[in-house]
Amino acid sequence: MKAVSFVSFLLLAGIAGVIGYQIASTRHPAVAAVSSGTPTPGARKIKFYQSPMHPWIKSDQPGKCTLCGMTLAPVYEGEAGFATEGNIITLPPASAAVLGVQTAEVSKAPLVRTLRVTGTIDDDETRHRFLASYTDARIEKLFVNTTGVAVTEGRPLAVLYSPDLLTARQEFHALATASPDSSLLAPAREKLRRLGLLDSQIDALAAAAEVARDTEILAARTGVVVERSPAAYEGGYVRAGETLFTIGDFQKMWFLFDAYEADFPALKTATRVEVTVPSLPGETLTAPIAFIDPNLNEATRTAKVRVVLDNADGRLRHRQTASARVVSESPDVLVVPRSAVLFTQKDPVVYVDHGGGGYEPRTVKLGRAGDDAYEVLAGLHEGDHVVTEGALLIDAQAQVAHSARGSAK
Repeated sequence: MKAVSFVSFLLLAGIAGVIGYQIASTRHPAVAAVSSGTPTPGARKIKFYQSPMHPWIKSDQPGKCTLCGMTLAPVYEGEAGFATEGNIITLPPASAAVLGVQTAEVSKAPLVRTLRVTGTIDDDETRHRFLASYTDARIEKLFVNTTGVAVTEGRPLAVLYSPDLLTARQEFHALATASPDSSLLAPAREKLRRLGLLDSQIDALAAAAEVARDTEILAARTGVVVERSPAAYEGGYVRAGETLFTIGDFQKMWFLFDAYEADFPALKTATRVEVTVPSLPGETLTAPIAFIDPNLNEATRTAKVRVVLDNADGRLRHRQTASARVVSESPDVLVVPRSAVLFTQKDPVVYVDHGGGGYEPRTVKLGRAGDDAYEVLAGLHEGDHVVTEGALLIDAQAQVAHSARGSAK
């Protein structure tokens, strides 16, 4: 019973195959012609058969490519077939669709490049003020014992005892009280300035009833103590010229980052920089580049770049980490999409669309790199259409064809 059923199945399959072939032959006469090798009346006439992978392999009979074994494709009258001349690779529309080939026009446009960098927030070195002892002295009292303390102009920082400073103050006081119109008073006042006293202190000394033994050292400006001398302790001795405190002005802060040599074309003075810090989530501080150090660090091959940020509200912290986004935009230049450029050979290559499924490999000379495009210095012209999607597959086929062509010779 099972044997009868199997035989019936074979008969039905054979009948279905014959019917399917007849229908296919009726609808597509070329199919029957290719299968039988003889043309069918009314069918398109086949000029020759050609290998899609190695287009120089042709035959007047159906068969297989002698190099890759691929079935030879029929080329009908009125069709050009697969190009074999020059370097142009020709793909039939169906193959181009399968490869997902897409093109874009070469044009002139601004070259935009975005750099993402990290750096630190530092205080403005040009706004530092050093408070030093102008004579040998002993520190009698300290009002600032640590760094990071905010001070205001005129606030006492330390009390010193200095015999030289005491003598100078006594001389000025004597002249101011006994001979306020004396020509010697001005030089005496200037001497006290040179010894580190402020005008407010000198005026108070002129009006005082007596001269105190010790001298207060006052802050010359409002700011934050960023450095303190190791010798700045009560009871310690300091030498003339020794710095006691360094006061920084945090009203303006510097964002400093390192730029590599390859980044220099995108960095220019006045280029806008968008700075973010972890302590201010969701906020962006924008300011231009103020300075680019012309000297390279020999070890890292980088140069320091400076951006000046406003910090009147004091929210930026000294030496905290920051990130930034630097966007540079050049004047219009000839650009090609980055996705169109292949680096599979010695020089960069793009594939230019000639229409009709023809693609020509073109060596190009590139300039600056942007976010989405390269600057083109040579090899392309405005209006050319280049392959942006599927170029790598076209290039692979071109290299295989070139290699096979060389072996065939």
